[in-house]
Amino acid sequence: MTTWFSVILGHPTALFVTALVSLWVVVDPTGNIFAFLALSSGCGPAEARALARRACTFSFLILAAFVFLGRLVLGFFGISLAAFQIAGGLILFRIAFDMLEGRGHFQRLDTSSSLMAADYRDIALVPLAVPLLSGPGAISTILVLTSRSAGLLDDGLILLALFLTFLCTYLFFRFAQQLSRLLKESGIRLLTRLMGLILAALAVQFVLDGVRTALSSGVQ
Repeated sequence: MTTWFSVILGHPTALFVTALVSLWVVVDPTGNIFAFLALSSGCGPAEARALARRACTFSFLILAAFVFLGRLVLGFFGISLAAFQIAGGLILFRIAFDMLEGRGHFQRLDTSSSLMAADYRDIALVPLAVPLLSGPGAISTILVLTSRSAGLLDDGLILLALFLTFLCTYLFFRFAQQLSRLLKESGIRLLTRLMGLILAALAVQFVLDGVRTALSSGVQ
């Protein structure tokens, strides 16, 4: 893939920035603050920190596995990288459209008061890690990013972007009370809409890259 972005920054740097931005938007640490607060309401400060740490660790490990197994999964099912770039881009565009329209991601805010820790055996794994932090959208993003990877260096940069995303997510959860008072629900909704716009542009770019790859290699 050659775009003005990769020409200016170089392919590895452009991939890292794309990975960091797209993962941040899909994981959506700000949009998950209220869900985390609802699920950790009965926890003391130390327990809440441990819950945030475990949820982010589980999510990182789940998505990191797809960095290494993504190509094997696609190869096993005979799916071309171009086809998955297009499909992944369409999935992410649907998520972005829901964010822009005030659906999908906003359900985390609207239903956070109904989330009860007692309803789950391990809230760090379900529902925090799956599906809130590492759901289908995040998995699709990882697979699309790895389809654009040119080797181990690129895989390492995707993992670095993934690590930084969940490090920041942990910090957001760690200071969730303070951030919720600072941003308020209206501020988080505004940020989610802005991130939806960014994700929509990235999704379209993923689709265009997939179409370009398919045309250059010949449609099968």
